[in-house]
Amino acid sequence: MSIFSVIAEAKIQDWFRRKSAGEIEQPAIIDPIDTVKSAETYLLEDILALIEKASKVDPERRELMIQKSRQMELQLLTTLEKDGYNLMSQMTAKTIQDHRKKFRPESPLS
Repeated sequence: MSIFSVIAEAKIQDWFRRKSAGEIEQPAIIDPIDTVKSAETYLLEDILALIEKASKVDPERRELMIQKSRQMELQLLTTLEKDGYNLMSQMTAKTIQDHRKKFRPESPLS
């Protein structure tokens, strides 16, 4: 057994002893990693929300919001493809396209 193993074992045993004696406080509960979202997920959520909001405003503001959502979409898809997530990029583009169809403003001629 190396000296490092002996020292590590001694530290572990000491920690268990102090924990049993109540000398160590429980660490604060941290959100599990699976509840943390990636920057890309936040960006996608913002794009979808912007598309939804654009369907509820006047035509002038709608155009600005749609333009902004397209810029954000381009940024997101470019990032995904640059990082090698080509399939994810395609699926994300489809999700955004479907969302745009769902929240397309009603035509006055319909």
